[in-house]
Amino acid sequence: MEDQIPEEIKHERFDRLKKLVESQVAENNAKYIGTKQKIIVEGKSKNNEEMLTRKNRNQ
Repeated sequence: MEDQIPEEIKHERFDRLKKLVESQVAENNAKYIGTKQKIIVEGKSKNNEEMLTRKNRNQ
């Protein structure tokens, strides 16, 4: 079932989906601005060593 959809179309669809997910995550995270949350620090960020990764109760 290879080559049923052109690579360009696959990339366009992926980019649209990624933008949608990122906007929903940003909207969800905005409600936590200015609040205090308990977190667990997991370690350094894979993308930026000056940042830390963490989890909270809501993931």
